[in-house]
Amino acid sequence: MTTTLKRTEGTIKAEARQRAFSVLRKAWKRRSAEGFTAQELANVLGRDKAQVSRVLNGHSPTMTLETLALFLDGMGYRLRIDCEADEDVVVPNRGTLSAFEREEVA
Repeated sequence: MTTTLKRTEGTIKAEARQRAFSVLRKAWKRRSAEGFTAQELANVLGRDKAQVSRVLNGHSPTMTLETLALFLDGMGYRLRIDCEADEDVVVPNRGTLSAFEREEVA
């Protein structure tokens, strides 16, 4: 690789939290539309409904991968983790380009 990313650690962590929450919300949106309630999820997980609601509403800023996997399992989902190289990311209306600003390394 002959380039370096211009992303900060904070940006990378924020993106990871956003992606984790997005995955959780996607699963919750489907299950709640099917009639599954936060109380039912709390019962499945053996947790307090208030704690479950905080996680589902994004008010749990330190959600771990383990918590994400636990909640997904409680809703009948499995966590899948994958990665892709920056150069393979397709940006809408721009074709295949780096997803982030990159600077050539001399």
